[in-house]
Amino acid sequence: MRRLLPLLFAAVSQAASATPSTVTLHTDFTGRTNCLDIVNAGDHDQLRMARCGRYSGQMWEIAPDAENSFVRLRTRFTGADMCLDVVNDGNNDQVRMASCANVTGQQWHMDQTGPGPGVRLWNQFTGLGKCLDIVNDGSGRVHLAACGNYSGQYWSKRNGPRG
Repeated sequence: MRRLLPLLFAAVSQAASATPSTVTLHTDFTGRTNCLDIVNAGDHDQLRMARCGRYSGQMWEIAPDAENSFVRLRTRFTGADMCLDVVNDGNNDQVRMASCANVTGQQWHMDQTGPGPGVRLWNQFTGLGKCLDIVNDGSGRVHLAACGNYSGQYWSKRNGPRG
């Protein structure tokens, strides 16, 4: 059975405040100075790793799904109506921000599945065979790739700024 890390990725309480708590997300591959971010261009649906700062595209809210052990991931920049999603194109390896809906590509699971220092992120649509990963080409792009012992697949979080 997979071991959940509730202390590492505690559910974010939305009822406690009109401004929910946020976290920044990092990988072992890109280090603690780079955060998962939304590209501020076009439809604001593309993701990449970027230098950490006080940017709303790096302020991630982790919203638990009341019916299962999955969570939805959204940012302050794109708002509560946009969730991290898998592009359903046959390859199912691209991720983007999309309108939140009751779809399995937006239901993410965070658990310790390997020897790395963080957790792997996989979603219900593609299953635990594909993990959120960093493209190893210097671009900072993120995608889904076969889960393995790769530093770009080990995610950790830090409390983000409020307000």
